[in-house]
Amino acid sequence: MTPLEETRWYPAYEVRGEGIFIEFEQSDIDKWIRDNPAVIERAKRISDNYSTSFIGKNHPRTITPKFIMLHTLSHLLISQLSFECGYSIASLSERLYCSEESDGKTMAGIFIYTASGDSEGTLGGLVRQGRPDAFPQILKKAISHAQTCSNDPVCIMSKGQGRDSLNLAACHACGLLPETCCEERNAFLDRGLVIGTYDNKEIGFWRDML
Repeated sequence: MTPLEETRWYPAYEVRGEGIFIEFEQSDIDKWIRDNPAVIERAKRISDNYSTSFIGKNHPRTITPKFIMLHTLSHLLISQLSFECGYSIASLSERLYCSEESDGKTMAGIFIYTASGDSEGTLGGLVRQGRPDAFPQILKKAISHAQTCSNDPVCIMSKGQGRDSLNLAACHACGLLPETCCEERNAFLDRGLVIGTYDNKEIGFWRDML
């Protein structure tokens, strides 16, 4: 038997799946942040809450407005896609591509995918929704549905909710997903940075779609 230290293989399993990748124009995001100081203030509230949390003290990081907006939009799209393509919400997952120039490369993208050990992940419904004749309407529906939450106005006016107050306007009735879907354990979410708030619509990146 070959000694363990001489092996060159690792445990793995084969999955089949499909997904949609959405890339965003960095210049549009930069302009949104630059023109709205309240956007930075709102994101800083979440970033400060993270810094004082147990995890934040051991794994420091800066939570940017771009990251919160992309992450929240990802959750909204997953919820909408589950209605459109027939997959259950729990079978969809996200991968966020978000970094700044100071990190070595600027990225702003979302990958929503499904992966399964059998043929369930290859039904084609998710890819079909990513086509130009279908996805714009799905995006509009996701943004439109984000305007209302059964817990509003409490949710949209929240100063911090969820684990360690790492969410603002996001709760189980609007922005949270099964934890298997989310790579951030349902943290760093805020509908306010997507659609705006009651007292400041301008902070919503997608406000013009409403």
